Amino acid sequence: MAGNHEGAWAVVDGEIGPLRSARIPVTDLAFQRGWSVFETMELQRGQDPGPHLLRLERSCAVGLVPGFDAERIRSEVAELLEKFEGRAYVRVTLTGSGLRVITATPSSTVRWHAPVRCERGPHYDDPFLPGFVKHGSRMGWEIEVARRGTDDVMRTRNGRFTEGTRCGILAVVGGEVWAHPDDGTILPSTTVARLLGHAEALGVPVRREGPAEAGPWDGLYIASSTRSIAPVVELDGDVLPGWDPVGRALAEADNAWSGRR
Repeated sequence: MAGNHEGAWAVVDGEIGPLRSARIPVTDLAFQRGWSVFETMELQRGQDPGPHLLRLERSCAVGLVPGFDAERIRSEVAELLEKFEGRAYVRVTLTGSGLRVITATPSSTVRWHAPVRCERGPHYDDPFLPGFVKHGSRMGWEIEVARRGTDDVMRTRNGRFTEGTRCGILAVVGGEVWAHPDDGTILPSTTVARLLGHAEALGVPVRREGPAEAGPWDGLYIASSTRSIAPVVELDGDVLPGWDPVGRALAEADNAWSGRR
């Protein structure tokens, strides 16, 4: 949500105002040490951020981040969403100093279902934090994406995809939807969970196992709050076919869920 702040708003410890004027102290631990946890979501008026708050609460508990208050966060998110006619990207950040920052920017359709170019990269477990903690110490991940000049790095372990640096990973194999299990070693993607729910509603079998990094796949996809489901059309320089029928059906179901049709 960096870049153009036109029409964007923020709440910093209860103080609401335009995002361009929002400030945090330079002594805050999020700024000094990256000690923060966060959630990013796409919402509209009246929509509850519930699944994200469950994940945020768990991240706070393990990351020793104080100040989690679900009702206060809900109230401030709702207050920000009143500033928007349509959907908005909302980010909730809580810091090791106890600071609470919520930002909201106008939603865009530019990334929604847009094809992506990705590369493989190794999955390394943090020695001190479990993979389900969504923390702000992401410099290494961001640098690797920037160095490679790609849209995302799809991490692998033991020959299987785990998660991307900024997304979840799905694959369609033999008409089944494959995704890594929520075993505590990766961030449990709320978008992947929603897409798997669509699959089950459509009668498509779901397999909670990391897709084989070598394939074959009917379709390979990444998933996130700002992309929904997006086809990988290039992997390590190799061209992939993109959408398959199951992937398209999941995209249509997510469009209906989001009110985009």
